[in-house]
Amino acid sequence: MPQLALDSIIFGLQRFGGISNFWRRLIEAAVNHPNISAELLMPTTIRAADLPRMAKHEIYLDDFPTSLARYLPARVWNRKAIFHTSYYRIPRRGVDRYITSVYDFTYERYFSALPKLIHHQQKRISISCADLAVCISRATRDDLLNQFPKIDPAKAVVIPLGVDTTHFYPEPGQVLAGPYVLFVGQRAGYKRFDLAASAVARIKDVSLMIAGPALTEEEKTSLEKVLPGRWIEESNVSTTRLRQLYSNAFAFLFPSDYEGFGLPILEAMACDCPVIAANRSSFPEVAGDAALLVSKQDPEAYSEQLRSLENAELRSRLIIAGRKQAGCFTWDRTFAELFHLYGLPDDGGMR
Repeated sequence: MPQLALDSIIFGLQRFGGISNFWRRLIEAAVNHPNISAELLMPTTIRAADLPRMAKHEIYLDDFPTSLARYLPARVWNRKAIFHTSYYRIPRRGVDRYITSVYDFTYERYFSALPKLIHHQQKRISISCADLAVCISRATRDDLLNQFPKIDPAKAVVIPLGVDTTHFYPEPGQVLAGPYVLFVGQRAGYKRFDLAASAVARIKDVSLMIAGPALTEEEKTSLEKVLPGRWIEESNVSTTRLRQLYSNAFAFLFPSDYEGFGLPILEAMACDCPVIAANRSSFPEVAGDAALLVSKQDPEAYSEQLRSLENAELRSRLIIAGRKQAGCFTWDRTFAELFHLYGLPDDGGMR
């Protein structure tokens, strides 16, 4: 039986987010697997209610607060374990195998000075020491090999993320009296929320629905200048509400300059929502031919694609293709491939 040590430091760095969502699902899949014995290393801030039902598994807490522990080697109790870290920590002692997950190179692209240097060095050490670096997209793998050209390409493998179709599926029903374009997630800098607002401003009688962190007063003032009376805020939405917003949107707009994967693209597709995204980064491999991809980061280019969705035939084609594309990315597939790396049979015992 494979002995697995899951370093869950990510829960001390972000409670909600793409990485913590992936890691939470990995823990659930591992602890429910009949052929895996797991130990979980958790941050000191973890609450009992956040812990999975462990049965034959063990839970350990970090020795130090996350602000310090994130930079220190992680304790591993079982030398025979496969040690898999959620966020670039190396094991404190020798292990059977060391695996690190690699999500993106946002720090390298958009941060500067000390935060960039520290993160980059920690990531370099982790990837250099690892037996395997599991990348969430081909684009992320390309970034890894570009950033660290001395790394053996054979150790950089791609296992894409999945969309949970038990939570994301079509749920038609009136959300607003009129049509709206949906924007989801963080809005700063490279997320290019400015493009979304400016593109919708060029389309008459359409509102911009904003689902994510609460808007600041500065953002509200800016939106009133660009889209007076045509924006709606839905802050910190539940999965149920997000499903409803996707399902009833005229389109989902994803103009980000860069992402390691772009899971909201698949969430929208699973809800029968047409997708318009930037033709860059990981988006072409995630969206396939099931989205309208924009080659120029310009509001008029996005508004042109929004107008094209008034064509019923095109809209129907994208919805059908999107549903099929989302079906190609499942969590069962993700963890079957990952468990195969751990040394389990190809079916991973998932069935």
